[in-house]
Amino acid sequence: MEAIVNYFASMDLNIENFLKAIGMLIAALFVLALVGRFVFGKKSPLLRAVSSAIGILFIYALTIVLGGLGEEFQKFIAPLPFVTIENETMVLFNFQADYTVVATQILSMIILSFLMNLADGWLPTGKNVIVWIFFRCLAVALGLVLHLFVTGLLTTYLPEGLVTYAPVILLAILALMLLTGALKFLVGIVLTTVNPLIAALYTFFFANIVGKQITKAILTTGIMAGIVWLLRELGIVAISIASAALAAYIPLIILLLLVWYVVGKLL
Repeated sequence: MEAIVNYFASMDLNIENFLKAIGMLIAALFVLALVGRFVFGKKSPLLRAVSSAIGILFIYALTIVLGGLGEEFQKFIAPLPFVTIENETMVLFNFQADYTVVATQILSMIILSFLMNLADGWLPTGKNVIVWIFFRCLAVALGLVLHLFVTGLLTTYLPEGLVTYAPVILLAILALMLLTGALKFLVGIVLTTVNPLIAALYTFFFANIVGKQITKAILTTGIMAGIVWLLRELGIVAISIASAALAAYIPLIILLLLVWYVVGKLL
């Protein structure tokens, strides 16, 4: 433990703030999972979103490991949203950046969340811990591969002129459609008789299979954005990913895996 404290001190990182941030992160994920389970039900989108958010954190961890294994493995990873990797440091995204950059990062996270939700939802949980760990590792690997594939398609076929403002437009349309559909959920059946479009949007986002996945992806994106914001508010704007630092994160990985297992049992 002393070696870990000394290592973080050498990086000019306050170990107390770091542990506080980790504790708040774990507690927040656990509370969200409990709210999703006991307020909104066993199969609630919020509960699934928490599970997928934890899976995305493991995708970040897997990306770091692959990046450190050499150039032959780096071809299997794609740039991840909300972070940039500079040498041996992972810098957390600052949401005070230009709105076009923020929109691009959020849309990228929605895509990653959508893919991770699919991988996490399709694969079974298993009846014991060993099987559960195997399928969750498979879900993380599948999410990483799907993200690499989709990112490659977008980079290859998306017209260069759309890169700047397309995310802003798409996010605005998506938000408007989601909020309009949510009106029926909040106000009730009366709005359906007033405007059938509201009923159609509600059916898409809250009853249609694809729409449900998009809704879960948006929830997951909100959770991931909250995590990044929380870490930055606590003074953690960058995380060392040097090989010497990875061993210090093992307890965090084990604790996060335990929380993921508990969340999986709530589903």
